[in-house]
This record gives sequence, structure tokens and C-alpha cells, in this order.
Amino acid sequence: MAAGNIGHSGDADRVRIGSVTDLADGQLHTVDASGTSVIVGAVDGAVCAASDRCPHLGLSLSKGPGGRHFANGTVTCPWHSSRFDLRTGDNLDWTPGFAGRQMPRWTRRLIAMGKTPSSLTTYPVTVEGDDVYVEMPTSSRS
Repeated sequence: MAAGNIGHSGDADRVRIGSVTDLADGQLHTVDASGTSVIVGAVDGAVCAASDRCPHLGLSLSKGPGGRHFANGTVTCPWHSSRFDLRTGDNLDWTPGFAGRQMPRWTRRLIAMGKTPSSLTTYPVTVEGDDVYVEMPTSSRS
């Protein structure tokens, strides 16, 4: 299995977050990486990792109405239905709902509270044998 190919600048700590056999099952997993909650999933044969916080309100992507939403490399926020590409963090659809309920298109601006769509924070992943590592910026830890 390949590693995710997302980079960042600055110093980083390499943290083992699991094994390929545990993380390559098509599910979205939540792991602790040096005190930071990270979501991890396999996308097109690569393990990818991102912050477990939606950039809209900072709420968990792995907990909320309806539980975890992950399919075809896309993470859906359980709170306001925004969709994100787990590989890149790119926002694919900004605030189409609230608390798992679809809203009319005209309400998206209101729900977004005037904020511009933001991307997820992604983290580089490496795979060595069966071990999966994520590189966490040292500034992300408190």
C-alpha cells in the first residue's frame, strides 16, 4: 500500500498510528497522533490522514449525527454535510446541510456564516512494511 502524498513545512514528529492491515479496510479510523485527533483512511491504495476537525466550526468529523461518513476517498462532515477529499483536504461541497439534514441551496451562505470554504489540514503518511506513520508538525501539539 502506498503512502499519502501531502506535504507541509516546518519541523515534524514521525508517529506510528497503526498497521496497514488495520487501516486498509475501507473505513475511516480515528487515531491519536501525539495528542492530536487524526482521521485515517485508505484511498486508491494509499493511506491518507487529516485533522479530525472540520474547518468550519472545529467539530469532530468522526463523531456526530449519523456517525462517520466516508466513501470513495470523501469525508462528509456529520454536522453540516460539507464534503472533503481525504487525499488533498480540498473542500468539495460547502455546507449543504445542518446536523445531517439537507438544506435548500439558498441557505448555504447563511449556514456558512460568511466564511470562505476551507480545506482540511492533511498530514504526510509513510508506510514501512506493515507500519503506518504520520508526520505531525511540532507546532500542532500543545
